[in-house]
Amino acid sequence: MALAQDIESRIQILDIVNRYVSTKKAWVNYKGLCPFHSEKSPSFVISPTKNIAHCFSCGKGWGPINFLMEIEKIDFREAITILAKEAWIEMKTQFSVEQSEKWKDLYKLYKEATEWYHQALFLPENSIALSYLTDRKISIDTIKRFQLGYSSSPRDLLFYLKNTGFETSFIIDSGLFVSETRDKFFGRITFPIANTMGHTVAFTGRVLTDALPKYLNSPASHIFDKSSILYGLHLAKQAVSKLWEVFIVEWQMDTIALHQASIDNAVGISGTALTKDHIRSLKRFARTIYLALDSDNAGIKATFSSIENLLNEDIEIRIIQIPNGKDPDEYIKSGGDFLSLRETSLSVIEFYLREGWREYDINTLIGKKKLIEKCLEIIVRLGSQLEVDFYLQEISRQLIVGMDALYSEYRKIKSDIQRKKTVENKFETQKEWEKDVESSWKKYAPSLADMIAGYIYRYQFLDLFSANFLYTVDDLTNGTDTALLSRTLLSTLESDDIEMLRIIDLHLESDHINANPELIERAFRDLLRWLHSFLFSS
Repeated sequence: MALAQDIESRIQILDIVNRYVSTKKAWVNYKGLCPFHSEKSPSFVISPTKNIAHCFSCGKGWGPINFLMEIEKIDFREAITILAKEAWIEMKTQFSVEQSEKWKDLYKLYKEATEWYHQALFLPENSIALSYLTDRKISIDTIKRFQLGYSSSPRDLLFYLKNTGFETSFIIDSGLFVSETRDKFFGRITFPIANTMGHTVAFTGRVLTDALPKYLNSPASHIFDKSSILYGLHLAKQAVSKLWEVFIVEWQMDTIALHQASIDNAVGISGTALTKDHIRSLKRFARTIYLALDSDNAGIKATFSSIENLLNEDIEIRIIQIPNGKDPDEYIKSGGDFLSLRETSLSVIEFYLREGWREYDINTLIGKKKLIEKCLEIIVRLGSQLEVDFYLQEISRQLIVGMDALYSEYRKIKSDIQRKKTVENKFETQKEWEKDVESSWKKYAPSLADMIAGYIYRYQFLDLFSANFLYTVDDLTNGTDTALLSRTLLSTLESDDIEMLRIIDLHLESDHINANPELIERAFRDLLRWLHSFLFSS
């Protein structure tokens, strides 16, 4: 048995899915909201018996390995490694060698580059770079833990990687070089960015002076997307899972500063807001998120955006207030007790009120009214009535407004929003819904012949097909839309065919929950008649 098949025979897809999706029993299967697109009604179906998950809205289907690859944004090799450990399967082979030639392995290239940059930082001729870090009170142990480095030459890394076995074109395409003559990060301190497995997937480079641009980042690639990678999570996840809380800071220096201060449950975002992909990663480990972003305009904007993305995620949100407008790095190095800032952290509404006081004059009726309306705009989006009540009480207490008046305004705004949505979505909920159903049907059942193959696979209708089919298998092999049916009849199914049949099987199982055998056979005969018409007109 192949390694992947062995793993999937021991790993239950439902166990993997339940780490990311809330599911409910639906007859013999389970259903939930698809984690890969936004939807209001659950169309994501998990079949424990078939060990497959399928979304009937976006049309995608997954086994345990493919699901983990997509939701964690990792490659096949990483998914295999993770699930093999869970399945207690020993990895006896050099899997990376089996999967790809060394020069094609982007992870290997980034690993080599990380080590080269790191070693270069400690060379005597690069003492100015090392002094830059130590002058910023970063210890040697911290430098080694985060594998910080330095690009001291525009081409030396290229020559090294070529000698290691990588082809020039692959090196250039990796994002490390802008050309054959220039390292993208030349003259900069390098900060390796790793995925949750600890594999370097990108770099940030910082200049030693005040020259612009101060920071350069690796381009997006199939192994790196800054909207899904959190800096330092591979080092922080153990502490986060132990404490059930995480500090979110900006950039690398703040993250490093917290870790050096023995605050290991800290991760960094790359100057953007906390995204849904970030939150999905953190929810596996944390129950409380402390946002400790910068207090400048960009940081405040990122905090607001992060809060919006965190709503209804069943995570407590707290906003850290750093005195005197300092960032975490500055505060810690000035002798501040960062952990004590949790005691003065703000709730979502307290943060909205604090920022609102800077924008509105709450000594006036109009100013206070506008501030309350701004707070209510976020509260009406909450799904938990307990959270609604908690936040309304905070507004009542801080702005000295009666709860009855707040609830009245809350219900009015919520009613207006719902009424507006009803009007805007009227056509969508009627006509567009039918269009979406038709579209999703095409995604998971692309042809009439495929559906017939699915019936044969699920209900053992091969004899019924043979007795009523008016053509030959040769008539089917001439068309691309009939390839799956042809291979089903000839018993020459490929691995992709099995996965497609399992997806169709899952649909038929859901579609025919209460159907008796007579109705199922009638539906199959109808499909067969349509196939005859198709072949006749071809």
